[in-house]
Amino acid sequence: MSKTSYLAAENPADDLKIAEGMAAELEDYIIDEELYRTMTVRTSEGDQRLKMTGGDLLSRLHRLQAVRTQLPPDQQVRLDAVQKTAETTIYSLRTRFHDRLKREIKARLDSLKWYLDDFAQDQRRARAEFPFEIRNRQRIEEIKKELGENLTPELATAINQIDHRIRMVSSGSSFIWDAQLKPAFPPSPYWYLYVTP
Repeated sequence: MSKTSYLAAENPADDLKIAEGMAAELEDYIIDEELYRTMTVRTSEGDQRLKMTGGDLLSRLHRLQAVRTQLPPDQQVRLDAVQKTAETTIYSLRTRFHDRLKREIKARLDSLKWYLDDFAQDQRRARAEFPFEIRNRQRIEEIKKELGENLTPELATAINQIDHRIRMVSSGSSFIWDAQLKPAFPPSPYWYLYVTP
């Protein structure tokens, strides 16, 4: 992995454990008012303390489904179970969950806007941080899929404006994250993972 790449592929077994932990907390997360929920999950590298959002869970499940056939049979069964748990919880609290996801899009768009606003100040640092910062855009993609027609015109416009700004400061590149993740994120719709400032 290059020094400028911030995003390495998770060990699928650990990714699955984290997804299971997030799915177990999902109902409480949706009912509570916090946008970012702190949780601890035991992985092969010890206890990991991380922030959970709906977009993070959707993204993790997307990554795991992309490598499903490479997982051992017992992990495929666990992935099916965690996917079903998440879908059932989301279905039962869909309106609240979608409202939370809309808040998350706004927060992630704000973060991308600040990053792009700072770009002119320190382009070298901004280039180095791009693979990390663009995670916000990828999370928004997974949220858009979940929201479908519930994505408001205002949010769609705000996303398009950020996309325009990203295109203005970037040019084509090879995949900017760990190559192991590439099958999960093809150029369409994940074009922003194939550009660099």
